[in-house]
Amino acid sequence: MANISGLTRDPKVGIGKVGDAGYIVVDTGGIDSSDEDELSAAAASKALQVAKECSAIILVVDGRSGSNASDIMLADELRKFNIPVTVAINKTEGLDFDLVLSEFSHLQIGPIIPVSAAHGEGVISLIELLTSQWEVASYYETNDDDLDRIRIAVLGRPNVGKSTLVNRILGDEKMITSDIPGTTRDSVEFDFARDDQSYVIVDTAGVRKKGKTDGIAEKFSVMQTLRALDRANTALLVIDAREPITGQDLNLLGLAIDSGRSIVIAVNKWDSLSEEVRDSCRAALDRRLRFARYAEICFISALKGTGLKGMFESINTAAAASIQKHKTNDLTKLLIKALETHQPPMVQGRRIKLRFAHMGGNNPPKIIIHGNQGDQLPESYKKYLENFFRQELKLIGTPIKIFFLKGDNPFSGRKNQLTKRQLVKKKRLMRFVKKH
Repeated sequence: MANISGLTRDPKVGIGKVGDAGYIVVDTGGIDSSDEDELSAAAASKALQVAKECSAIILVVDGRSGSNASDIMLADELRKFNIPVTVAINKTEGLDFDLVLSEFSHLQIGPIIPVSAAHGEGVISLIELLTSQWEVASYYETNDDDLDRIRIAVLGRPNVGKSTLVNRILGDEKMITSDIPGTTRDSVEFDFARDDQSYVIVDTAGVRKKGKTDGIAEKFSVMQTLRALDRANTALLVIDAREPITGQDLNLLGLAIDSGRSIVIAVNKWDSLSEEVRDSCRAALDRRLRFARYAEICFISALKGTGLKGMFESINTAAAASIQKHKTNDLTKLLIKALETHQPPMVQGRRIKLRFAHMGGNNPPKIIIHGNQGDQLPESYKKYLENFFRQELKLIGTPIKIFFLKGDNPFSGRKNQLTKRQLVKKKRLMRFVKKH
């Protein structure tokens, strides 16, 4: 939310429940009959298209500015849909309701409810009025189990084809697309399924260089993009194949790495390149993305839909790698193998000893190594261990974080609790030993 006109363009979907009534609510872009801007017209068209698919419509008007031509035009348009409409007069806190009611009574499209969205006044009454005729809990049932869904945050510079890719994946024109950079300003998410796998895809606003970020609206979009990345399992970085890799592409890749998300790089508009240019592009990718060699690179065309099968295979692989779990015994064996292959260097005449390793978490995988002077290890050796574990554990597409802790084995001194069957075997063994 922000006090900026025209910030919302693409429909945003949310869920809610009041009493026994569950519902899905869709926030659409504002409609202004006086605005002839191309993107505003597209947002208005999309808003009306979404309204036709709903069971009820809330027409939000401004109680402080009063009725205007846009309200009248919109009421006339909604009247054609033959769908119940409720007029919500917003910003009515401190106003005389009779005067406000008389201002909008000429719309004659449905019941009128005074609300204050900022203070939450009248919102419950509005929802109860809308849902009073609905069957109990028939519209939406919440499901807290979100573990099986892969959340994908689509990142990239403005106008690289993120929204076109989202539309192609969903098989519908869910997102407004345009050649104008910055068409998408907000992070918009959609649920979908593909090959028996559930996903949530989040189309984010294109992020420009910090010095070129103009106005509050664009800075708000950048904040939403970073928030979407933080909530995702996998970051899908979209790069324009027709343009050289820029510092901002690398910047976004660095943000994804720092956030710990698994990463897939989609090189878009690949179909428009000649074979010679493709070879040059591959060489540039290999040279400039050396710091993230573990990231899968896919060559796609969002417009034509080519390469998407391979892209989703990479997304599934990266997401699965990021949540892998490994036993302490297995990780310790790998650590010993790594040490035998390449011993850690001497520090002040003493050999650094690394004793055992265990999992410290996932998404991204975290490996904790216990030993002495682990914090003294040079970065080159830490990188060696990281690459060794990644290769042995087949961690494709995900970063890996390794932490070094001082101290002895925390499991030492713990007495193993034997089961009843083990105790019987132990007594039998002791009798055998005494006998012989």
